[in-house]
Amino acid sequence: MKQRPTRYVPFWALQFAIGALVVLVAIAIVAALIGPVVRGPTAFFDELGKTINRVAPQPQADLRSDDQVKPVIRAMPEGKLRVGTIVEEQDRVVFTITADRSAVRAAVRPGDELRIARDGNVEIVPTGIPGVIDSLQRAIEDLKRKFFGP
Repeated sequence: MKQRPTRYVPFWALQFAIGALVVLVAIAIVAALIGPVVRGPTAFFDELGKTINRVAPQPQADLRSDDQVKPVIRAMPEGKLRVGTIVEEQDRVVFTITADRSAVRAAVRPGDELRIARDGNVEIVPTGIPGVIDSLQRAIEDLKRKFFGP
């Protein structure tokens, strides 16, 4: 009878396979234990953010009375203004105004604010330090007009 050659598996290979299996099981156990612990502070920080949002001073609404809302509605095509959402915490209504891209010539990005420039064109309101400088310049011009006339 012919004897089959036995394959020899080195002992270090067995140790490596068992070690890798132990490490994978340990990672799975740690992940299962840490999952709920990580989710707990998230809820806490969400509630903390809501509380701070209620306590911190909020910017005033753009339209504060019915008399200010009516001209905006009249200026809209078909005399309609779409309600985007209602923010219950601040007791505010957010309107949605859409425009074709060709109607807005300024290179706007999300979050930009538009205004009518001194020359009558639509421009993006500057933010940051340029915004502060621009608001100071506008305030000085308003004071000049108030004291010296147009």
